[in-house]
Amino acid sequence: MIDILIIGAGPSGLCAAKTFLQHNPNSKIVILDSHSTVGGVWSKERLYPTLRTNNLYPTMDFSDFPMKDAGIGRPGHHITGEEMHAYLTAYAQHFDLMKKIQFNTRAVRVQQGPTNDGWKVEIQGPADLISTVTIPTTLLETKKLVMATGILGVPSMPSLSGSSTFDVPLLHSSALGPQYQSVLQNPNINRVAVLGGSKSAYDTVYLAATTGHKVDWIIRKSGRSPSWVFPSHTKIGPFKAWREKLVNRRISTFFSPCVLPDRSGNQISWIREFLHTNNIGKAVTKKFWEIMHEDTIKDCRYRSDSKSKGKGDDERGDFSVLEPPHSPFWYGTSSGTLNYEQDFKALVTSGQVTVHREDISHISPHTIHFSDNAGAITVDALICATGYSAKPPIDFFPRELHFQLGIPTSTDSLTEEQKVAWDEYDKRADGIIGERFPQLVSPPWSTTDNNTNPSPPSTKIDTKYTPWRLHRGIAPPGLTAAGNNSLVFLSMHSSVTNIPRIELQWSIAPFALRAFLPAFLPEFAQKRQGKQGNLRTKPAGASLTTRLQIQPVHQSSKTRRYFNDGVRFDPLWDMEDIILI
Repeated sequence: MIDILIIGAGPSGLCAAKTFLQHNPNSKIVILDSHSTVGGVWSKERLYPTLRTNNLYPTMDFSDFPMKDAGIGRPGHHITGEEMHAYLTAYAQHFDLMKKIQFNTRAVRVQQGPTNDGWKVEIQGPADLISTVTIPTTLLETKKLVMATGILGVPSMPSLSGSSTFDVPLLHSSALGPQYQSVLQNPNINRVAVLGGSKSAYDTVYLAATTGHKVDWIIRKSGRSPSWVFPSHTKIGPFKAWREKLVNRRISTFFSPCVLPDRSGNQISWIREFLHTNNIGKAVTKKFWEIMHEDTIKDCRYRSDSKSKGKGDDERGDFSVLEPPHSPFWYGTSSGTLNYEQDFKALVTSGQVTVHREDISHISPHTIHFSDNAGAITVDALICATGYSAKPPIDFFPRELHFQLGIPTSTDSLTEEQKVAWDEYDKRADGIIGERFPQLVSPPWSTTDNNTNPSPPSTKIDTKYTPWRLHRGIAPPGLTAAGNNSLVFLSMHSSVTNIPRIELQWSIAPFALRAFLPAFLPEFAQKRQGKQGNLRTKPAGASLTTRLQIQPVHQSSKTRRYFNDGVRFDPLWDMEDIILI
């Protein structure tokens, strides 16, 4: 019997193993990972030449093992994929974690033990990223289970009509590492199409263009628009500000809605309420985001005017087509950084990259056909930078347990009682959010867009899964409320910084069987829901106060972060989210 089984040897999994071993050096800990090296998304097999962090050195390291101690990274530079992999390898070696890791092993199914105390995990191995061979499973039993797989486990691949006869490479951007040589170093591939408008699409376009390919960049006109991707620094008045550091400044966080408890202290905690509920404060907040919006447009040089045009800009390609339609306020962590050595805009304005704001109707041999008779293009490869599915990478069995765990599940697996319960909490949460942050109730887009202008079936994003509903983004609400502290989830959110160490301080509490929920829920319920915080009725799975806490957090993410994956998991955008979670 294993004491603690950790699934995932990326930053969160490694940090978890180190933390739990420091807490109890005699614990029997095993780490599983499907890759052959440490790092998760930074494992050696996932790397490609132009891969870099959005963050600048040294904001991606752990405080107890700085990158400078490993001799990795350069101040003021983005961290390369090779450097991140080298750092995480050095981290694992420094804390003697390598002997705990079982590589090339994939966890495929998890179920509770016979007495609901502990977990049984079916594993397959060896495995690889693109293996389709069925491998026999074996069973591991563990007292405690840590899910450190993150949110990038199941690629979301569009279902394109005609793909069986496409006759050219068709892959997801997550496979660029293992398939880089066979696709982008193939002399027979000259013209590459990239589908998607997120930061991963920017990265894929840049990689293809800088390896000498003509690129057709397809961004669905029925989709949510391109993401904001801006320089690492901006000008605020006469000052040059590091964007990443802005969310570390208390004054900046006050301009962002945050439904988590405000522990800033009585002397300054009133500032956020003033800025978001008082008419004068709302005007100040609106002006702040308007200035940020306009400055970001200038920084990104989307518009061909004297203020935004850079030296050497060519006008053969229209760069303004990449300008998102709304303020960065609404995009959360779906935004990214222009972390490239070459000028990205020049690749578009020179004509090497052609942007198509069209939907795909179908594909045929070497050809992509656009909807509404908008033409077709001939390509040698199609790379889909279409994000990741809400489907958990590991199947928890039975499915009825999903409701207790707060993990995404297919909507048809919920009972009518469960659907009614969550609908009720969604409505209550919306009321709480609307009262505290009225601007979130009136977003700058039609709430019926998805109904009046649906995505074509060929490129429709999978939305049949419920969102993540974890307490503090870590604990399964049903199990924890029932006193079962044998399971935690790590990094099940998007984030602008490295926060596993903070999450793990919370995780140690339930794993050590100390109180986790009771000390915080009554206070939260009173502060956030007023009289509703006194309700004590219990729907299936968790107390009402537990659910009343989870839902405002999720619903605010769903509203504020509409243009990223806020509808599925909670992006930790504001530094106060990270500090106070």
